[in-house]
Amino acid sequence: VTFGERANFVRKNSVDIGMHPSEDLLAKQCSQRRGVNIEGKIVLLGLECNTRFASDLKEDLEKDKLTVKVCEDVDSILEACSQSNPSLVVLKQSISGGNAVDICLKIREMGEWGEDTLFLVVAKNHDDLEMGRAESNIIPKESWLVEPVSVAYIRTRVRMSLLRAPCKWVRASIPANEEARLVALKESCMMDVNQPEGLKRITRVARQLFDVGAACFTLLAKDHVKLISAEGLDCINIPRDAAMCAHVVSDQDFTLVADALEDDRFADNPLVQGAPYLRFYAGMPIWSKAKDGQSYIIGSFCLLDQKPREFNTEQLRTLQDLASLAREEFGAISAEAQRARCLGVS
Repeated sequence: VTFGERANFVRKNSVDIGMHPSEDLLAKQCSQRRGVNIEGKIVLLGLECNTRFASDLKEDLEKDKLTVKVCEDVDSILEACSQSNPSLVVLKQSISGGNAVDICLKIREMGEWGEDTLFLVVAKNHDDLEMGRAESNIIPKESWLVEPVSVAYIRTRVRMSLLRAPCKWVRASIPANEEARLVALKESCMMDVNQPEGLKRITRVARQLFDVGAACFTLLAKDHVKLISAEGLDCINIPRDAAMCAHVVSDQDFTLVADALEDDRFADNPLVQGAPYLRFYAGMPIWSKAKDGQSYIIGSFCLLDQKPREFNTEQLRTLQDLASLAREEFGAISAEAQRARCLGVS
């Protein structure tokens, strides 16, 4: 999965998809949420024009009945703003010929409409994010985003910004040891392993034992989550910012979502609002020991369902036991994969 690439989700062993609202209906409902109609509003994207990310974002925003313009340098962005008066501008922090803060300042000086223009600014990393926030009081702190960020997340933020409503989709923070954690993940040699039988048996038992829609063993990469074993959910990769598993890694602890629609972290998440229509999540962290001698959380062992659920202490202990078994099986498969790599065996 590359920056902006969208995962395809196929619902499996669940209620008929026709019972759920279509994407067009969801867009219509969103456009009229809380009595505010966003149809026809103009959104300007200050992004590189000839990229998959820009084209996908433009396409998705147009599904919300928005008028979308894409510009990739300072002069064209300012010219488009003066001519079309967009309601919201999405910018990369570094733009050809300048930077987002200067652009926002010039837009603010364009008149009454410019004073009301909304902004979303995407920083390349956390250092740039903090620097940008410190340099500007024009752009609200909550309007700053940091890569990696998915098309779905920006689309949701655009919707909620135009509706002047809070966005109930909180992305997990990046762990302080993220660089070392990614090294440990790479050393495990498990990112190229798909559906190993030992892990499939454990996820299969977990799904049956808890009577949930799906059970998965996941690995969290830089910009996506890979499901190396999944029972009941037919997909391989999902964007990191949409994955509940990312919160397990960030919090370094068991994560429980009893009802995603009632949880301000996930209610607007596309995996809740759309397929696979998640309502319940319970995830245990999976640790892996790296060559530096330290252990890092590289993924999760989790349960998912399309209906809200309670989760008691006994169930928590059972999930801990299954996660421990999965962790041991993962270690054995990883050791074999590392030996095979050393021997040059594919």
